[in-house]
Amino acid sequence: MDKLDQLRKEILHSNTFCFYPYLEISTRPNGVVLPCCYWTENDHLVLEEKISLENPIDHFWNGKKFISIRNDLYSGKSLKGCDVCTRDKEASMRVRSIREHINNREYLQLVQDTIDASGVAPHLPKRLELKPSNLCNLKCFMCNAYDSSQIEKELRDLDLKYGGIKSTGGRLREAGVGVPGVWEGLVNEYTLPPMINLEWAETGEFWNELTKIIPNLDVLSFAGGEPTVNPIVHKILQYCVDQGYAKNIKVFLSSNFTNLNKKFFELMPEFKQFELIASIDGIGEVQEYIRFPSKWEVIKKNFEIARNYMSHKNIKILVNITVNILNVYYITDLLEYLDKQFFQYPYYNEWPYNINLINFPEELRINWIPEQLKSEVIEKIQDYQKNAETLKFFPDLKIKTDLLINELSAESKYWDRIQNLEILKHTITVTDSHRNISYKTAIPFLDRILTIGLNNV
Repeated sequence: MDKLDQLRKEILHSNTFCFYPYLEISTRPNGVVLPCCYWTENDHLVLEEKISLENPIDHFWNGKKFISIRNDLYSGKSLKGCDVCTRDKEASMRVRSIREHINNREYLQLVQDTIDASGVAPHLPKRLELKPSNLCNLKCFMCNAYDSSQIEKELRDLDLKYGGIKSTGGRLREAGVGVPGVWEGLVNEYTLPPMINLEWAETGEFWNELTKIIPNLDVLSFAGGEPTVNPIVHKILQYCVDQGYAKNIKVFLSSNFTNLNKKFFELMPEFKQFELIASIDGIGEVQEYIRFPSKWEVIKKNFEIARNYMSHKNIKILVNITVNILNVYYITDLLEYLDKQFFQYPYYNEWPYNINLINFPEELRINWIPEQLKSEVIEKIQDYQKNAETLKFFPDLKIKTDLLINELSAESKYWDRIQNLEILKHTITVTDSHRNISYKTAIPFLDRILTIGLNNV
């Protein structure tokens, strides 16, 4: 057994090790740099350094934060930033990173070299996830001003409408409380900076750093705001094609599928692999309510057009579903729609969808569903599991729906449930009034949740 064999064995038996901090840089729209997109330490929103002239992106790759994370995870220490993966267990991105990379001797060597250098990576990143700005055309209910320019605008409008609002983490918390200004937080809350200072991805300095990293990349990812309406994303993809790097790069690009154009599609076949990820959370009114003001028929049309591009062997179309208290009851409607696609050419060679449990905002977690209603949701999911052709063909995919059942089966504390449902009812009532929509019409199961959940308070 050589040194890399021994390392591989250690990784397989580790409960904390993850490949991402050794391979990846992930950015937020406000310029913060993280070891992966699932990192959940809230203070990164305002308290950590951001990309700037003084702090170029390569400053973070071997900065104190990344070195500490690598050393801690290798030594077996559980980190707060890894809470989502700890919760998701076998369905987590941490476990996925191991399954994907554990037999890659090149990556094992990069990890070993980094360990030998006490956490300092002697190589450039192999994976890069970019969120170049918060430019977006939707106001998804679970999103925030850091990731959506439309939510940023809406918060400003609500501030003027109610004479002050309380906002935390870029999300509405309370209206009409007399707080002077959207961006002024209260004690022990994070102050949300204006999003107008997000030009870091447009600077010549950033582009120079990017052109040093791109030739080394195996994976390039783009996420929200909405990448398909962002000129920077098109510029980077075109650069990779023009310089001959595209043939070596696998692209992951998340889109709300409201705006896909021919020029964008024409770039996809040029890459080693291109995974276009549709962020869809329901069908019909459920989708339109959660990802407001999207139109289901437009999304459905774009999705079915995009699927035709899977005739190229290097293109994959995947649906990423963010499961929360608003859509969990209706999630099987979307899964059954996708199940019908399973029989149509082009055929799926890999999982056609992924499921993520929402972590923030906390009031949207499925944990707060009253116990007497959880069984209805679980039964619907179990019925889907019994009948789904997709799961028969991809049996390992069942762990994603099992994740929902496991979370729904876990008990929640009474007062935690009450507190979060009260926050949800307040924010959803204010938002509905402002948007001139109604959760009672679009998501009637939510009305049952709030009625039963708050009935005895």
